[in-house]
Amino acid sequence: MVELVDIAIPANARAAAEALGLKVESSVTKGAWVRQITRDEAEIAVECLRDWGFTARIRKGAAPDEPTTGRRTGQTALRGVL
Repeated sequence: MVELVDIAIPANARAAAEALGLKVESSVTKGAWVRQITRDEAEIAVECLRDWGFTARIRKGAAPDEPTTGRRTGQTALRGVL
């Protein structure tokens, strides 16, 4: 089974994350997040963002009883980065 995680990113890293093909969700109260992507894709994304000077951290995905957006937001765009 594939482990899905979330990535917390600073608001100013949104454009960089979207350039990697990630769907960024942002709100005033929760900040900017990339939700429900595989751990492998998340590790690659975090390294790319760090190379560009942004900090990011991986968090475990939402618990099964916790509400999510209901869609997978990581997609497969990072496969082109490999």
